[in-house]
Amino acid sequence: MSTSNISTPAGSLQRRYLKLAESIDRIPIGRTHRVVILLVAAGMFFDILESNGLGASGPSIIATFGITKPEFALISSATYVGLAIGAYLAGWIADRRGRKFSLVLNLLIYTIGGVACALAPSYSFLMGARFVVGLGLGGELAVGIALVSEIMPTRRRASAVASLNAFAGGLGNLVAPAYAWLILVGFGTVFGGVTESWRWLFGLLLIPAFLVVFIRRGMPESPRYLLARGDVNGANRSLASLARGSVPNDEIFLTDLNESVIQDVQAERSRLVEIFQLPLLRRTLTASGAYFMVVGAQMSLVTLMPTFLVARGSTLGQSLVYTLIMQTGSFAGALAAMYTQRWRRRRVLVVAAILGCIVGVGFGLSAGSDTAVLILGSLFQFFVLLATTTIWSWAPELFPTRVRGFGVSFVKGTGGVGIIAIPPLIAVVFGAGGLGAVFLVMAAMFACIAVFGALGVETKGATLEDVNEARSEIDAI
Repeated sequence: MSTSNISTPAGSLQRRYLKLAESIDRIPIGRTHRVVILLVAAGMFFDILESNGLGASGPSIIATFGITKPEFALISSATYVGLAIGAYLAGWIADRRGRKFSLVLNLLIYTIGGVACALAPSYSFLMGARFVVGLGLGGELAVGIALVSEIMPTRRRASAVASLNAFAGGLGNLVAPAYAWLILVGFGTVFGGVTESWRWLFGLLLIPAFLVVFIRRGMPESPRYLLARGDVNGANRSLASLARGSVPNDEIFLTDLNESVIQDVQAERSRLVEIFQLPLLRRTLTASGAYFMVVGAQMSLVTLMPTFLVARGSTLGQSLVYTLIMQTGSFAGALAAMYTQRWRRRRVLVVAAILGCIVGVGFGLSAGSDTAVLILGSLFQFFVLLATTTIWSWAPELFPTRVRGFGVSFVKGTGGVGIIAIPPLIAVVFGAGGLGAVFLVMAAMFACIAVFGALGVETKGATLEDVNEARSEIDAI
């Protein structure tokens, strides 16, 4: 990595970033790393249960408030509008107040929205509550993966981020329909029947969410974020927390920065527009474009699949069981992504997109069979989660620390826009051509993901500092 002009304040800062990268890479994975990963994953897991629960409870909410399906779709849209806005705001907050502060705030907002959902007296109130839930959900993913990527050594960074999606996206998507079936069908009468059980589906998730909010207060802040703020002492404390005595402090601690360097750091920290300028623009466009497509496809299935299956003649209980079976593909895809992170990011994303495209075409040509729906639906979900998890690992590597929170959140927020725009389109396609036409459209979306992946920047095996400082070499790959 080039270190020209290292006698300047910026060069001095660059040396400290290099020292910080070396320190983080020297610290073995320990209890603190695992606790942070677990707390971030737990928050994401409950977010997935809550988010997927809306689609499963759709028929019950429609019956409760006497609304139409298009009116229910507006509730879903309100959630995703909040999600997109929440992602952008959370990233902005994370780059100013810290990753830890933003994570606690996100989950607290989500919890407040969840209480409001469970107690909603009217359709309009529920729509507003879902918007608040979306605000909290939006930042959880982006800020969480930014924090984990910043505390992990290079050799374990991608697999650690991938593990978040294995636990949250993979396991969460698998458990969500089972949880919904348990509350809405298995114990539906106990929880008040069709018009009341959906309230318990949202309300019961608040208990673990409160616990996660409380426990997260003890998490360490990202040492990379603290250094970007000029807080060397704070960065050293965070490094000591991560090491827990496994490495002597004098081997990993940073020296104090002088005042001029601190001023430079603070000035750079506020340039959020940087992600839309060269040389970061290519990174922003490719990651955001890929995530827009893959999340739009994923959430269309999660949100609309029960409705699709009921329209084909299945009961609500059957549709949830079918959805549960297909979500085993999600879990397997997320687990597979933990292994494939040792390969090049672009290669994995392109291959997953091409295979997802092929499966989507196959689904579109044979969607009349229940067996085909289950097998091909599971395979499609496998490649969706493989692609999604790869983007999770990729996105935080693309942006410098001073704008990483906002950069990753922009990618996440763009995915939120995809969730708003694509499911209504998919619903129209379903009405015109059935489930087969839906998967043909999704196959075309996966072809676009392959193009974005091929045009992206490779980051495998490099420290976050190398990727974001030696840009002339990295961007040329």
